[in-house]
Amino acid sequence: MSMQAEPVAADRSPVRLAATLVAFVGGLLSFGIAVLVTVSVLMRWLLGMPLPGDFEYVQMGTALVVFCCLPLCQIDRGNIIVDTFTSRLSPRAQGAIDALWDVVYAIVIGVISWSMVQGVIDAFRTGESTMVSQVPLWPALLVSTALLIFLVLAALYTAQRLLRSRS
Repeated sequence: MSMQAEPVAADRSPVRLAATLVAFVGGLLSFGIAVLVTVSVLMRWLLGMPLPGDFEYVQMGTALVVFCCLPLCQIDRGNIIVDTFTSRLSPRAQGAIDALWDVVYAIVIGVISWSMVQGVIDAFRTGESTMVSQVPLWPALLVSTALLIFLVLAALYTAQRLLRSRS
């Protein structure tokens, strides 16, 4: 397994603190989704009808939860790392390779973020909404885009942290 730049618990940077806060909000949102599903199931059981559009809220909420947790996962080095060919390299070489891949990851997520920006603009212009509840999609897309941009910053932060700790 690749070496971490520094112990995760020792990282008290603003980026890590922000990522922790965002992940906490994602956890609260996850709890809210669980409550929504429970209420909908109880309504179906007791009243014979579910909460209208419950699946739409669950879909949007679940996407937001995932986007909320990705930056902290990146900072904590929680993504899957395949180190079959690099495990015998020096920690410095491993850190440099990991930093390179963090930059590649940031670039890919940056391209996806740009596409999301275009999607937000299109959804806003067209007034696209969910099918049952008629909730506009652009606010959820906008928050998702902001969270992806934060993920880009988190990936660049981890790359910089890896390079700095290996020099």
